[in-house]
Amino acid sequence: AASIGASFHMPRTEPALSDIARTTIRSKRTPLRMTQPSEDTEMPSTSSFNQKRIIPIAALTTISATTIVAFAGHLPGPLIDATAPPLFANLPFGVLFAGSYEAYPQTLIYRDLGATVFSIVAASLFVKACTYPVTVGKLQPRDSRKIIHTFSAPLFMLVWPLFSNAYGARVFASIIPLMNALRLYLAGTGGTGDNNNDRSTADGSENELAQAISRSGNAEEALGGPFVYVMVLLFFTFFCFTDSPVGVISIATMAAGDGLADLIGRRFGSNNKWPFNKDKSVAGSTAFVLGALVASFGLISWLTGFGVMDPLDLNTIDLFVRLLVISVVCAAVELIPAGDDNYSVPLSAAILSSYLLT
Repeated sequence: AASIGASFHMPRTEPALSDIARTTIRSKRTPLRMTQPSEDTEMPSTSSFNQKRIIPIAALTTISATTIVAFAGHLPGPLIDATAPPLFANLPFGVLFAGSYEAYPQTLIYRDLGATVFSIVAASLFVKACTYPVTVGKLQPRDSRKIIHTFSAPLFMLVWPLFSNAYGARVFASIIPLMNALRLYLAGTGGTGDNNNDRSTADGSENELAQAISRSGNAEEALGGPFVYVMVLLFFTFFCFTDSPVGVISIATMAAGDGLADLIGRRFGSNNKWPFNKDKSVAGSTAFVLGALVASFGLISWLTGFGVMDPLDLNTIDLFVRLLVISVVCAAVELIPAGDDNYSVPLSAAILSSYLLT
């Protein structure tokens, strides 16, 4: 047994001293090489972390600056004398050129500040409710885009009674569309301000927004119609607000009219296309007229009912008929296959309402 075990025993061999020396010398002669990361190597970055803070920082800065300016007495308070020169009397913003104002009291400043914060939070929740179903495959991006288009502006005008009657309240209210414009800009540029950069670098929420409001999945579409939309909303909020129905009708026609035209037209307009514009349908145009009419009439009634807008010197039937005319003409403008209806429609509505309602 011992002999058998000995026959299978493998003797241990120690490395020769010359081999150890040769290995040591070779390791000393080998230079230390630093590997450079390739361009495709993902490096940890703080850009996404910083982009998440852009909107909150911008909102906080804008709100703080507006509040400081208001407390410093540089924003006008409630209007005392609304008498305007004849040249400007019929203009939507004619009150800017005449009249005097009271001081902006602290109670109204705090009220407008609270209304602004509430509106920003509510707008963010609404957009999130429309964009999240797209990310989980429950809603098509085009439908999400038009839902936001149809309801965001009218819902924003529904909270206008929360703001005070101070003339400077419009500055606070304008912060909401201004922040939405910034969100769309970041969504369309990937948060870098460069259209050529990879959209994957955008913050998750802005990337989600870009995907939800684009027709083809291209994030740059956020800088097209949606960006024009919020800029039009910003313009009429700042320059009209509750001074006259011109801004309300222009925004309502752009939002509800044009938005419902696309939503209804794509579902029920395949067999009733207009002969001169195959991209538009009779069903869509009908939805445009009804949506613009109902939204305009409803919002004017809402704002005058709360006393934030002066009642029009028209009876209900007369007002309804004039709004119907405005809606029909704007629906015809929307059929024109040229330009962007996000500015052609509200511009037409503003001109018509200035002539028919003021």
